[in-house]
Amino acid sequence: MAAMTKQRFKLFNAIRAALFCLWIISSSPIVWAESFLGLEPLEPLSSVKQRFSGLELIPENADWLKANQYFCKMKHSEAGGTVFLLFEHNDEIRKKKLAELEKSVANLPSQAQGRSTRLLIRQYREKLSKSLDERLSLIRIRWLPENSMRVSELISTHGKPDEKREGNAVYGPVFVWNKGLNAHLSEDKKQVLMVEYWFTEDDLALYFLRRDSAAR
Repeated sequence: MAAMTKQRFKLFNAIRAALFCLWIISSSPIVWAESFLGLEPLEPLSSVKQRFSGLELIPENADWLKANQYFCKMKHSEAGGTVFLLFEHNDEIRKKKLAELEKSVANLPSQAQGRSTRLLIRQYREKLSKSLDERLSLIRIRWLPENSMRVSELISTHGKPDEKREGNAVYGPVFVWNKGLNAHLSEDKKQVLMVEYWFTEDDLALYFLRRDSAAR
């Protein structure tokens, strides 16, 4: 009887978590950066290559790139221009956490090791054993339109920007939408030169909710 009650409790929790996830997703007013070409938050490079298998992803060098980042570009007819993709991995963080966990249980018999600790160790090892393409995750998208786009078109689609930044010695004027969109403009603020999509904390929260719900 106790075992049956425990199973029902676990089932109830799983259903409740799934329903909560669905409610969050269906009721959220957020416009995700993934809406651009269907790209998703933290999508692995391996998945992007498969998604655009008919296109060539060309690596790009940039002075600002970090050691754990990968930057590439592709020509895309649907987008009508050049798309730049920035990926990042957190191998060093995972290696550090893995070493700390392994050290914490190094002198303990297997029966004394916490189940959650063993699970985390296994997950870190599995993640680090994957190919680099699988470990690199999409964090930012840049689109350079082939044909000029008026700022008014962008505003009619996304509404008024939440912030308007004036140009400086490095960048021209930039309009910012808090839902994950930056528009780099011409000096007269009438033409869009580049659109940059980034993933908000809400985007990432929904991503993890969906992922965890699918894994149950």
